[in-house]
Amino acid sequence: MVFSLFIGILSVISIGGPSQSTSAATAVTCNLQRFAASSSISTRPGGTTVRVVMLSHVFPTCQWSTATRYQFLDAGSRPIGNPVTYPGARATRLNSTFQVVQNISTTEGVLCTSKAAAFLAVIAPGSRRVVRLASSVGVCVGGTTKWTTVDSVSFPVATRCAPSSLRLSIGQSQGAAGTIYYPLVFTNTGGVACTISGIPRVQPSTGTSQSSPHTAVGPAAGLRDFSSSGYGQAIRLAPRAQASAAFGVAESGNFPTSRCKPATFTGVSVLVGGIGQWWTPLKSSTCTKLESTFVSGVVPTNTGAPPQ
Repeated sequence: MVFSLFIGILSVISIGGPSQSTSAATAVTCNLQRFAASSSISTRPGGTTVRVVMLSHVFPTCQWSTATRYQFLDAGSRPIGNPVTYPGARATRLNSTFQVVQNISTTEGVLCTSKAAAFLAVIAPGSRRVVRLASSVGVCVGGTTKWTTVDSVSFPVATRCAPSSLRLSIGQSQGAAGTIYYPLVFTNTGGVACTISGIPRVQPSTGTSQSSPHTAVGPAAGLRDFSSSGYGQAIRLAPRAQASAAFGVAESGNFPTSRCKPATFTGVSVLVGGIGQWWTPLKSSTCTKLESTFVSGVVPTNTGAPPQ
């Protein structure tokens, strides 16, 4: 797999402490087509509430617009009633969670001409996402009464991942231009969502197991970001979800032997955020006199490469 290199060595290594801001001049409006979405329906006296959860890891940063609108659609994708608008006074910057929970309520009762909705369109400037409803919903149309309202829009933030809730493994390696890339795969083994971020510190070493003595072999991996899109920022991991970072090992034959002085390592020690450290077996060769390994920031895939 060919990774595109983005020049810039990063020094921040952390498991993401989530943050949220309500203003960002440089943040682009969220492209809703890149969000996964699901819906659930709950009934209440006099009507129905549609709960829509949207999730995306594509954006390092994007802006949830105050111009976001919600439009119910029938089974033929035709609009039902008038669209309603996101009630927030200011745009919200999504830079650590990318989860949006929306509650849209409809009213039923007297003087209500009802039509069945099968979809809900979430519409932002420049993009929209059509969400299939979990079941058909009766939506009032006609008259001047405001039958449909946006009750709330929230942006839940997951806590950072604890070391005990992450498992490290090595994914399928890929070769490109004299370098072998090994995905360092982090799996959330806990029961709740959490966030992971940054660029791991990776040290080739000797050893036979997590508990055996380990001796460093050559320099630690250099820190690089393989994407111009800012990967390495916080990723929300649901239970059993995975994120990864690409660990690159340049072939020792790329360097003069006297400058490289290659040696074999049998595993890698991986430090994330200074609060979690793992060792996993991985046999390869690295230079001991110069830096010949490197690692990228975490991405929301299990391949080490950014999502396409």
